[in-house]
Amino acid sequence: MRGFGHPQLVAFLQSLLSLDSLPDDPDLRVYREYPNLVYEVSLPSEWGLPWSCLVVKRFGWRGVQHYLSSPLKLSRAMKAYRTACYLLAHGLRTPLPLGVVEKRRWGFVQYNVYVTEAIANAITLQQCYTALPDGPDGLEEVIRLVACYTRRMHDSGLWHRDMVSSNLLLTGPSSNRQVYLVDLNRARRLSYMPAILRAIDLTRLGSGKWLLQLCALYSGERFSATHLLWMIRLYGHWRTWRRHIRKRLQPLRAWLHI
Repeated sequence: MRGFGHPQLVAFLQSLLSLDSLPDDPDLRVYREYPNLVYEVSLPSEWGLPWSCLVVKRFGWRGVQHYLSSPLKLSRAMKAYRTACYLLAHGLRTPLPLGVVEKRRWGFVQYNVYVTEAIANAITLQQCYTALPDGPDGLEEVIRLVACYTRRMHDSGLWHRDMVSSNLLLTGPSSNRQVYLVDLNRARRLSYMPAILRAIDLTRLGSGKWLLQLCALYSGERFSATHLLWMIRLYGHWRTWRRHIRKRLQPLRAWLHI
C-alpha cells in the first residue's frame, strides 16, 4: 500500500481500503456507484480541519483488460492526484487533492482511491445549460469563463480527454463565477498541443450556438474558429461511427468482459 495525504487524514485514508460497502449514513450523498464509486462524506468537527466534507472516488474496472494492464502504469487515482497538482501549479482551479492511496498485489492494482475537498453549492456546466439560473446573458458569461479556462489548460500542455460538460463545476454568484475541473484520471501532459486535440476536448462542451460561441471565444485571434469547428464535426462523425461499431460488438464484448 502507498499513497499521499493530509497528515490528519491518514487514518481515514487507510480505512478506505477495507471499505467493502458504502458507510451507513442516511445523509450520505452518492454521485455514482458503477464502475467508480463516488460519494461525499462529512468529517467530524472535532478534527479541526478547514473542510467539512470530502469527495471520495474509489475507481473500479470497466473490463478485465484494464486490470491486466495495471502493473504497467500508474493507478487512475495517482494520475488524478498528479493532474490536480499540475493544474493548481498553473493557477487552474480543481478541488483540492487531500489524499490518494493505492494497494497492489504482484503489481496489479487491487484498490485505488482519490480524495478531494467537496466544492459547496456547485452546479455543473450541463446543469447551467439546462436550468439557465442567470438567464441567457449569464450563460454567455459562463461560456466565456469556460473558454478561457480550457484555453489556459491546453496552453499549459494538459489534454483532459474527457471534457464533458458535467466535469466542469461552477461556483459563486453570477458576478463572480469560478470554474473547477474534475475527473482528471484520463488527462495527459504533452509538450505540444495540436489543434485537433484542442478540438477533441471542446467537442463535448456545448452544442448549437453555444458551441459556436465557445469556439469563437476560445480561438480569439490565435486560432481559426472555422478550422476548429471543422475538426469538431470531423471528430463527431468519427465518434458516431465508433459508437455504431461498439453497439454491434456489445454481445462479444460482454462475453469477453472487455
